[in-house]
Amino acid sequence: MVEERPDCTVLVVGTDAWAIDRTAAALRAAGMRVRRCQEPNEPAFPCNAFVTGRTCPLDEGFDVVLTARARPARDPEPREAGVVCALRTRHPLVVAGVTGANPYESVAAVVVAEGGDAAAACRRAAQAAPAVVDLRH
Repeated sequence: MVEERPDCTVLVVGTDAWAIDRTAAALRAAGMRVRRCQEPNEPAFPCNAFVTGRTCPLDEGFDVVLTARARPARDPEPREAGVVCALRTRHPLVVAGVTGANPYESVAAVVVAEGGDAAAACRRAAQAAPAVVDLRH
């Protein structure tokens, strides 16, 4: 059984805004904190790093990044840009939802199929992750 980790913070990105919203709500219901690259109902760009008065999730801190994939796509989608930022800073990646034909297979710490327990997958990835290294300095 996976130990509960209520302090787990997850950066949620995905292929579609509705999938991000639904996954973020499920993770919050499981007791997790959620970070996002853009606010609900806003375009994929600019991300919060470029909006006055907002903060990039990299600056706020998080334990794991989860991409909620609502459809198969062999290339990263615009709302998944945060995956690259998170991987660059060595955060573990969880791929959830429609996991077939995803470009992250070789870099995902955990893959959870549609209908699976995304919260448990995030906890597992966060617990297994090495310390995050800040590569900006």
